[in-house]
Amino acid sequence: MSGIKWQHGLALAVCFLFISSMTAMCKTPVLKNTRWTAVQKLFVADAGTMTITYTLEFISDKDVRIREESHMPSYPASYMNADGTVDTIPGHSSETVEAGTYHFRRGKLTVTMEDSLPKEFALQRDGTFTVEWYGDPLVFSRITEE
Repeated sequence: MSGIKWQHGLALAVCFLFISSMTAMCKTPVLKNTRWTAVQKLFVADAGTMTITYTLEFISDKDVRIREESHMPSYPASYMNADGTVDTIPGHSSETVEAGTYHFRRGKLTVTMEDSLPKEFALQRDGTFTVEWYGDPLVFSRITEE
């Protein structure tokens, strides 16, 4: 009899852990006044690696800004001058900021930027958001203020 009670208690504990983990995934995270970032590295032939940093800034209960900063380091040209020297192509950086709106429902964050289709971000168990961004998966992590 006590073996059955022990197994029943274990089964209840497993069910409780499963339900609590699923509930944690479905809880709406607090997004207002938070910033989340993701870094994408793109290989550029004959030039090296361009780094793009995306930052989502949730400025109210429905408004969001996305900041895109790209940086391409200087690199040697893929040609040689007549005198045998190789030019250095200067690096460059750029930044764009775009406004939009967001809403969170059932573990999905939907962000709609001006003049573009909505993007759906999936909330992961570790507290990050993932999204397909120009064909690549990006992982957005919360920036903690120091």
